[in-house]
Amino acid sequence: MKDLQSLSEQILNQAQAKGQSKLEESEKVSIAKIEESRLKLVEQQKARKAAVLKKIANDFDRERQTLKNKERNAVLLEKQQILKSVFNRSLETMYAWDKNQFANFVQGVLSGFDSSTAYTIVPGAKSIEHFQGESMQKLLKSYPAVKVAKETIPNRAGFIIQEGGVDYNYCFDELIEEVKKEYSAKLAVIAFKEEQ
Repeated sequence: MKDLQSLSEQILNQAQAKGQSKLEESEKVSIAKIEESRLKLVEQQKARKAAVLKKIANDFDRERQTLKNKERNAVLLEKQQILKSVFNRSLETMYAWDKNQFANFVQGVLSGFDSSTAYTIVPGAKSIEHFQGESMQKLLKSYPAVKVAKETIPNRAGFIIQEGGVDYNYCFDELIEEVKKEYSAKLAVIAFKEEQ
């Protein structure tokens, strides 16, 4: 009977050792799986965090660029308004010329033409009174081939010189527009160079 009990104990011990071994092996596998899952979770968390940070950085860059564009556009608009104001003031100054200043302007224009050729000056309706002044009458005596037309250019200041079917436009708004086209960029560079 001792043998039987001893055999039973031996089988029981072997079974217990086998069970313990399987349990330990299962624990190792479980621990390894848990660690693998934990590492995957950590990596996923890092990837999500990186994606969120990248999105935030992209949104920030986009917003910063939008603000820069708005600022640049606002500055550009302000510069355009300043230049427009300069040209408008120049036009207002020309409109405010007295008869002597206007006559000097006409003198400067006529001096560039051949004095022996016949020309007709068509006054702007807003400048007609300047052609009736003493300074203009004196000037026109120096240019006997130049006649002043009876008709006027409606709603314009300045004049047009007609010669053989060709019109030379010296209306103030046209002159300012030509200067604006030619010199706006140069004026902007000069006026705003300190900002650049």
